[in-house]
Amino acid sequence: MKRTTRWVTVAAAAFALATGSTSYAGDTPTPSPTAAPSPAPAAGYSATGTWQLLALVNKTRRGMGLSALVIDNRLASAARAHTERMAASGILRHNDALFTPASHRTLGMKALGENVGWNYSVTAQHDAFLNSPGHRANIVSRSFRVAGFAVVRGADGRIWSTEDFGTPSS
Repeated sequence: MKRTTRWVTVAAAAFALATGSTSYAGDTPTPSPTAAPSPAPAAGYSATGTWQLLALVNKTRRGMGLSALVIDNRLASAARAHTERMAASGILRHNDALFTPASHRTLGMKALGENVGWNYSVTAQHDAFLNSPGHRANIVSRSFRVAGFAVVRGADGRIWSTEDFGTPSS
């Protein structure tokens, strides 16, 4: 191989490595393998997203001198069922059944609040809630001491979330 041909081959190989377009074996170009795109996160309930949302809310509360919310399993169950319904239907709505007197008695809560939303990341959803006066009021309410959150990824990639807040009766 002549010296100029070798330098052209080396330069082409360096370019190919930098761009990922082609690799060279001798003087013959061959397609280089390309990395497979990362698979999209699976649709369905996200425990990681749920805990991330709770952590963001509690960080906000602690930054304001408020106590962290404690998970109430009954509220968490209600939040998950409601969020799964929203993600499946593609319709954003509050869980009206949560606010009935019967629900208050069953859950043992004297006060309840709820934030529902969808976004494309948990952080973006939290930021959107904080930028909405009504949602922010639920997050920073001193009276709410327990909560149940849920994050569900819809088939379309959207992150659906429910934040249920409660003040225990006792």
